[in-house]
Amino acid sequence: MRDSERLLDPSDEKRLKTRGLGSGRSYEPFIKVHEISSKGESFRILGKNSTRPHHLLSRLELSAFLVFDQYQPTTDIKEQYPLPIVDSLSICERLGIKHPQIAGKLKVVTTDLVVELKNKTGIAIAVKYADDLDDLRVVEKLQIEKVFWEQQGYLWRLFTEQEITPSIKENLEWLHAANQNLDNLYSELSTLDIQLIFKRLKGINKRLSTTCAALDDEYSCEPGFHIGLFRKAVAANLIDAPLNTVFRQWSCSDLSLTKNFSLIVGGLLDVS
Repeated sequence: MRDSERLLDPSDEKRLKTRGLGSGRSYEPFIKVHEISSKGESFRILGKNSTRPHHLLSRLELSAFLVFDQYQPTTDIKEQYPLPIVDSLSICERLGIKHPQIAGKLKVVTTDLVVELKNKTGIAIAVKYADDLDDLRVVEKLQIEKVFWEQQGYLWRLFTEQEITPSIKENLEWLHAANQNLDNLYSELSTLDIQLIFKRLKGINKRLSTTCAALDDEYSCEPGFHIGLFRKAVAANLIDAPLNTVFRQWSCSDLSLTKNFSLIVGGLLDVS
């Protein structure tokens, strides 16, 4: 029987009615973390750009997601995005490979992350551990994705654990946690306040953590206030920091205001 004559898996057919549609807060991923039985880790985290929970099926997906959620041109990220079955069938026939299926029923091909960028071509990202690339069926599925997204005018990229250093990974997770902390400690601060505090650090060659602790003492602030402020400011793309160096090692002189800082209006929580 030809793949095109096979039926679509009933559970996939049901999901397609509501999943993979819309964008931003209205988008719903084709697969959610509670619907899979995974031996590894899965994560459900709030996106900085979409302000909705994202369903990530591995720690590597989390790392890839955080890279692009922190990337300033990103406007939206759609995870577990379903490819139209008509297109994937056509591509498989053209490539001469068997369409993904289980028990004789066709399965929808999904892309791990689809990143929409402001004034730039979008990027479709397949997230795979390097060892998985030894599996021929994994490679064939990647071929399906690559052909589909290039037909749509998107860039297609493969993201493995080799694409990210431990320092960047730790920094991104630290910064993402800052976006989840919605306490009122910084709610009254404006970008002007951040700029004034930042000027206090200019020319200082000491560790950021040490200097922030000294500022806490000088202004009788709650311990951790100033380092928390800079953490949120970097997470909100107000301040540039060397992500290749783990945050505990940052010096004050490593930081700089972003090029578009003067164009940002509103409080810190408004942009984070």
